Amino acid sequence: MTASSSVNECEPRSEDLRLAFTFIGDPQKRADVLAIHALLETLRDIPGRVSEPMLGEIRMRWWYEAIEEIRDGKTPRYHPLSEALQRIVGQYGLPADDFLALIEGQMPLLDAGPLDVRTALAIVDAGEGLAARLAARILDPAADPSALADPARFSGLARLKRSGRLPEAGDAEGGHLYRDAAKAARTLPTSLMPLALPAALAGDLWAGRVRGPLSRRLKLFWAFVTGRI
Repeated sequence: MTASSSVNECEPRSEDLRLAFTFIGDPQKRADVLAIHALLETLRDIPGRVSEPMLGEIRMRWWYEAIEEIRDGKTPRYHPLSEALQRIVGQYGLPADDFLALIEGQMPLLDAGPLDVRTALAIVDAGEGLAARLAARILDPAADPSALADPARFSGLARLKRSGRLPEAGDAEGGHLYRDAAKAARTLPTSLMPLALPAALAGDLWAGRVRGPLSRRLKLFWAFVTGRI
């Protein structure tokens, strides 16, 4: 495996996430936040890569056991991402059990078919919500990360809707989620604002719109500077 492929496996493919996190000034902390979201993206990819839920469960269990090995002070089974997560957990004192909860929370996605809103909320709160709290401990461990919950929820649900898994949620639900996310984002300290920036693009995902690269960058810049998503 080449060095470049290893780096890529420790970053999410989502351009929206990579653009949003460019506003994290410290390159190492930015890479570590990206690695946490790469884990979530890897888990989210599993249902579409397997022919039956049991095979998907095996893949998710692989990651679960890798984190257990990290928690227990063992060398985890090798993957560029598991290696990065081992360092991240140790360096920042992150609870390995939170990563286990993140993985467990994505299991319902293995059941094919549309999600009801209640199930989707649980998946996203255990996914984007927990990832945001873990990332907050990297960026500013003294800051209160609670205001990240609503932006993370809007961003995560918008991704599920874009994937076709949340067909029953319409414009009214999207508007409500946006208002909650925007209100919460205005209370965030600058140190945590990059973690809310994916929600600035979630309205486009929800509506099925596609912004051009320059428009996305300008939207994120404006949101970061003003604190308004």
